[in-house]
Amino acid sequence: MNELKRLCALLIGIVFLILAPPATAQVKGLPSPSVEKAEPKTAADIAPLSDEEVRRLLLEKLSDEPKARQRGVFNPANAAHQFQLAFSRAHKHAGEIFGSYTQLPALPGKWWERMTKGRDGRAIGKFVVVALLSFGIGLYGAHLLRRRLHRSSRLSVAESPAGEPGRIAWFFGRLLSEALAAAVMAALATAAFSLLLPGDSRDRTLFFFYLAGIVIVLLISGLSRTVFAPTNWGQRLPAMDDAQATRLHNSISATAAISVFAFFSCASFSAVGIGGAVHDLLLILVGMLTALLLSATIWASRGAIRSDILAGAREPGPLRRMLARIWPSTFALVPLLSYAFVLINVFLGNQPLYGGGLLTFLVLLLVPIVESALSRTAIRFDDRGEALGAAFARVGRIALPAIAVSMLAAGWRVDLLPMAEETWTARAVHALVEVAVILFVAYALWQAIRIAIDRQIDTEDAAYAAEHGADAMEAEQGGAGLSRARTLLPLAKRAVLIALGTLVLLVALSALGVDTGPLLAGAGVVGLAIGFGSQTLVRDIVTGFFFLMEDAFRIGEYLDVGSVKGTVEEISIRSMKLRHHRGALNTVPFGAVDVIQNFSRDWAIMKLRVRVPFETDLNKVRKLLKKVGQEMMQEEAIAGDFLQPFKAQGAVEVDDYGFVISTKFMCKPGKQFVIRRFAFQAMQDAFEAENIPFAKPQVRVVVETADDAEERPGDALGAAAGAASSIVSREPTIPEHSTVR
Repeated sequence: MNELKRLCALLIGIVFLILAPPATAQVKGLPSPSVEKAEPKTAADIAPLSDEEVRRLLLEKLSDEPKARQRGVFNPANAAHQFQLAFSRAHKHAGEIFGSYTQLPALPGKWWERMTKGRDGRAIGKFVVVALLSFGIGLYGAHLLRRRLHRSSRLSVAESPAGEPGRIAWFFGRLLSEALAAAVMAALATAAFSLLLPGDSRDRTLFFFYLAGIVIVLLISGLSRTVFAPTNWGQRLPAMDDAQATRLHNSISATAAISVFAFFSCASFSAVGIGGAVHDLLLILVGMLTALLLSATIWASRGAIRSDILAGAREPGPLRRMLARIWPSTFALVPLLSYAFVLINVFLGNQPLYGGGLLTFLVLLLVPIVESALSRTAIRFDDRGEALGAAFARVGRIALPAIAVSMLAAGWRVDLLPMAEETWTARAVHALVEVAVILFVAYALWQAIRIAIDRQIDTEDAAYAAEHGADAMEAEQGGAGLSRARTLLPLAKRAVLIALGTLVLLVALSALGVDTGPLLAGAGVVGLAIGFGSQTLVRDIVTGFFFLMEDAFRIGEYLDVGSVKGTVEEISIRSMKLRHHRGALNTVPFGAVDVIQNFSRDWAIMKLRVRVPFETDLNKVRKLLKKVGQEMMQEEAIAGDFLQPFKAQGAVEVDDYGFVISTKFMCKPGKQFVIRRFAFQAMQDAFEAENIPFAKPQVRVVVETADDAEERPGDALGAAAGAASSIVSREPTIPEHSTVR
């Protein structure tokens, strides 16, 4: 037993050496720490002092400054002395605790003696009956309430609400119902006990001890039932099957019941005045039992935990696969490690934080489950095109570690921001926390702005598709482009991202203690030098800015900038990309553009010309073309694209073959080519119905005498062929074949 006590004390001393702060006790060979003196705090305190006392006070202050600067610096001698003190204290306390094991068998007798002091055994029996009856009434009331609440929110797979809002509402509704059930149980049990046995204070203390234990077990079991949902896989948080979820839920509930009632039984010993080393030993044994049960629970469910972690992504990456392989087995050691820290506190004479150990287990159990569930939720939102929900899920994943660390710090009573701000560890912790908060806020803000811009872009694209029936990139040459807002929104999103990134970088550097003033000044000088050295770049950026401010072009519009032409596909800070109607993609710097010819603004006019023979009645042709224009206005496919109807402008030219009649119409940009096809077909049908021919190029060959023609037929045919070739060479745009007469 002595060897065991020495070994435990040695281990505790080593751990304390690692975790202990610098010592302030005196070490042999070192000057003893100065005793704090009453110092003047205000001007009224300094006024009565003499000149000599003021000088002495000033000298003391000056001599204390180096000591203050050295405060918090690691001192090996102080650390060794602290280890010696901790080792001695732990050795002594561990010896007292483990040496009291002989008193354990007498504890129940002492407890019974103090509980029955001044009364007979029938009073204890009456208390037990009334307490059990009160607990039964409370539990039955909680059961009825839970069944009523769960019946109204019970969801089968077919009845599960569509979308994540329904799942979230169901989850928090279940948590609320479990909390209400525990509260109702406590209220009914208290009321019943107060009415049936308003007697001895010892009975009330013992009753409320076990009542608190029952409430805690109900809360833990309710949380587990809500998270693992053994009977409702559609609302189960982790990706487990029914058998795995049921086994894990039952194990956690049973472990909670055994451990909580064991701890509160130990507390009942303390309530009747049984304390000291034997009470600490009893708590240590109960804590060991709890840690072993929790470790066994996790070890038995490590396969389910591994599958749930892997289910957090469609294709798990190396980090997630490594975490799934390592975490379940490692997590099984967490209860034992938490118990070891609690044991160290007990041996050092500090308050044992059993609640911190239990909270550590719950937090580390739920964090991977919630992270995996949030990851799957983000994937489902992305699949449905709900960017806002996916962003909330991702922000929740980012905030989850910070919440977990805060809960663990609160459970173990660790101050993450120590008061000693002059130490470098405190400054580092403070800076890291501030940087983490900045990154989280910036990420959440970027997600909100990105989603708002993407939604507006989708709205603009939908409006364009509803009006034009096609994507802007699929429109014909000269088609209408997107709106001005749709053109500028992608640039605005990039600008916001750059601005947020720059701001976060500067604030993070400032939090880490870097003076950002010289950085900003240096960036200004560098920017000025770049501006002088890259005048072309500056010209491109400035020219593009004014082009965009003047709304000279938009995405989807067809431009002719002199050297190239095409549809605007993308706009950056210094250039635009034009897709030629034959497929080539041209990148044009704004500074290289002098004139922009935009074919996609407001309206387009198309003029068509037809030839009719000289003997044609022009008035009849004019009326016929007017009728053609009226019929085209009735065509459903093109009627909405006209701004002015198709009409004839009359004979505008006379050539060698007939009259040239001009027609025109005004329409929406890009629609003129579709309307032109209808116009050609309509004119051909109308002219054919009225037996009006189109003029064709003709070659007339006149032979002076028939005798000569008969004697030299080859010469006549050669002359005709030469004349026809001459006509064709003069009129290369006329597709009709010439005729020879």
